Amino acid sequence: MGKWNRNREGYADITAGIAIGRVSREERKIAMAKKRNCRRTTDESIIHEKAVKMRKMTDEQLVHYVEDRVEKARSEGFNQGKAQAPKYRSISIEKIINEIGNVRGIGATKLEGIQAILEKHLEVRAEC
Repeated sequence: MGKWNRNREGYADITAGIAIGRVSREERKIAMAKKRNCRRTTDESIIHEKAVKMRKMTDEQLVHYVEDRVEKARSEGFNQGKAQAPKYRSISIEKIINEIGNVRGIGATKLEGIQAILEKHLEVRAEC
């Protein structure tokens, strides 16, 4: 038994070997996976540089960075939602009533009822 296996009292110490043996090979590969710089793609290099920069930040810098990113995401989301919101056209109940009035068989009484229904559902007060 080599001297690297012994603890301070001189007995064999194989606890580290047992612990490593219990961990599966895939788990060790995932935990210790590193790539050489020459094998990284340009996207991986950019991500690596950002990660290194973030790891070197102080707590205060990290908090400010995250808050700035959250605020930027909120404003971008708000602007995208604003751009995607449907553009409403102004509706003239008077024009609609005049157009319906041209249909044969609809008189003034029916037009007043239709106008009341339109105002109720569109929540617009028409000035006829």
